[in-house]
Amino acid sequence: MSLRSFKRFDNITSLRLQEFARGPASRKILAVIAHSADSVVLFPCLFALWWWHDFSWQSIVVPVAVGFVLSILVTSAVKFIVRRRRPKGEWGAFYRKTDPHSFPSGHASRTIAITLVVMAGGWSLFGVALLLWSLLVGLSRVILGVHYLYDVMAGYLLGLGIGAGMWLLMAFDILF
Repeated sequence: MSLRSFKRFDNITSLRLQEFARGPASRKILAVIAHSADSVVLFPCLFALWWWHDFSWQSIVVPVAVGFVLSILVTSAVKFIVRRRRPKGEWGAFYRKTDPHSFPSGHASRTIAITLVVMAGGWSLFGVALLLWSLLVGLSRVILGVHYLYDVMAGYLLGLGIGAGMWLLMAFDILF
């Protein structure tokens, strides 16, 4: 498969997925899902959970936060290098202004990294719920037109690598 056919497939598939968000109700639901993985939502949630755990350094929140921050840093670096423009569209003006690059998806990267760290901490049932959330976030980002499908898939791969690395650090008690 050539790069041109690869990009064409990505564009066509992404456009077909965007057809699922025709009505205003579906767009609102998808927007809530997409925004649920915004950093401005997750940072306060992580802080509140850490507070709930009495600011313990032994809390699962610490490696989750480290994985979260790592995913932001690595994703931002790759975005700066690749500089793929976001798909054309009207939804997500905030994202389009603050971060005009779409590859890889930071939302996909951070949600899957968080999911793996939570599972590594032994919270399997909650991890399964987070996995479903992560998949919905990634899909919503494509349907709403702020990412191409391959942006999200690349974000998941990047986040899986970060999450797996964190899992190893936790398993061997290297940092946590």
